[in-house]
Amino acid sequence: MLLSFIISSILLAISPGPDNIYIATLTSRSGKISGFSFLMGLLIGCFIHTILLAFGLNAMIIQVDFIFNLIKYFGALYLIYLSIEVYKSDDLFKKNNKLSNSDSILINLKKGIMMNLLNPKVFLFFALFFPNFLFSETISFKIQIIIMGLIFIIITLFVFGIIILFSNVIFNNFSQESKFKLYAKFFNILVLIVIAAIILFAENSITLS
Repeated sequence: MLLSFIISSILLAISPGPDNIYIATLTSRSGKISGFSFLMGLLIGCFIHTILLAFGLNAMIIQVDFIFNLIKYFGALYLIYLSIEVYKSDDLFKKNNKLSNSDSILINLKKGIMMNLLNPKVFLFFALFFPNFLFSETISFKIQIIIMGLIFIIITLFVFGIIILFSNVIFNNFSQESKFKLYAKFFNILVLIVIAAIILFAENSITLS
């Protein structure tokens, strides 16, 4: 079952989705430092989700509609806020160039964590996906979930890292072109709005006993 989990995780990571599309857009616009720092935020979020699932807190959050909806609405509002910030920026490249590497890392790290933890679909994903691949009758549920969570994080780091490196080539070759700057800005806004809509219309599709 563990091999099946690894294969399924790889297929999920390489499939086009909001996270890898956004990380490709961000890197193409701002470079690999922004991309990798955002990725680290996502991975921290994944580790937190793993711990929540392992200790039963994920189920509690999903079962309480008020908490689930609160996360959903805050997540959508946060993404709309980010899209407004992008729209208000006249030149994202100049703005990012004024930031020190440490500032850029912290900003994008926080974005990655927030976008992951304020997405109710991620809570549902962990609750639905991981328990299907329990691989041992002797190892405790908590340990199995943590092992799978760490494997999932490593796979995501590898696959998304490749996406970042390829997207960085676009940044290096086109980031100084005015048309590219404009297209990158509005595509980034579009991606954020689409993710916000996906979160806003997310439904609690499982009932945990």
